[in-house]
Amino acid sequence: MNEVWLGVIALAVLTMAVVQVVVGLQMLRTAKDAASALQQFQAEVRPLIQKAHKIADDAGKVSALALTQVERVDEVMATTAMRIDDTLRIVQESLIVPVKQGAAVMAGLKAAIAVFRARQDKGRYGRDDEDALFIG
Repeated sequence: MNEVWLGVIALAVLTMAVVQVVVGLQMLRTAKDAASALQQFQAEVRPLIQKAHKIADDAGKVSALALTQVERVDEVMATTAMRIDDTLRIVQESLIVPVKQGAAVMAGLKAAIAVFRARQDKGRYGRDDEDALFIG
């Protein structure tokens, strides 16, 4: 009976060894398939990564150009604002000074006309207004 049990044990050990070899071969085949799939995935993804890098580089260039253009527009706007301020100041000075001078001339003419009218009125009535107020 011992021999039967030894035979059963030997057969079980042999079966386990065969199963382990089959499992090992299957794992080797699965590892090869996984490595092949990984290589294929890398081959397909590599162009996408390169395109993404190119897009990022282009976006960087575009943003740098946009920043340059914004700086130029800001400079042009600042220069234009300064020129408008200068122009308005010059126009204001060129208008205000003659208007002030014209107003002074008009005030002088009004005063001269008032003096002439006062003399004409004095001569017309023949008396001085101060004589009427004199009590004496």
